[in-house]
Amino acid sequence: MDPRELQRLLQDVKAGRVEPEEAIERLKTLPFEDLGAAKVDHHRALRRGFPEVVYGAGKTTDQVVAIVERIASHGQNALVTRTSAE
Repeated sequence: MDPRELQRLLQDVKAGRVEPEEAIERLKTLPFEDLGAAKVDHHRALRRGFPEVVYGAGKTTDQVVAIVERIASHGQNALVTRTSAE
């Protein structure tokens, strides 16, 4: 979640377009979500101003894909480093 997305969510709650319970669900995985192979930092863009970076060394292709899919499902970009061409 980046600052603009958080601001939109809060404005939507204030305007009644989003119920507080739904906002809580959206915020539930902040700041981290444990996927077993990695803890995804969904709060990084909000805190640091740039997206999560996935350290690919030592992870399987399936693990990297799962991590990036979770990041993308939150509308965030991701960068993968230290990985094979596969």
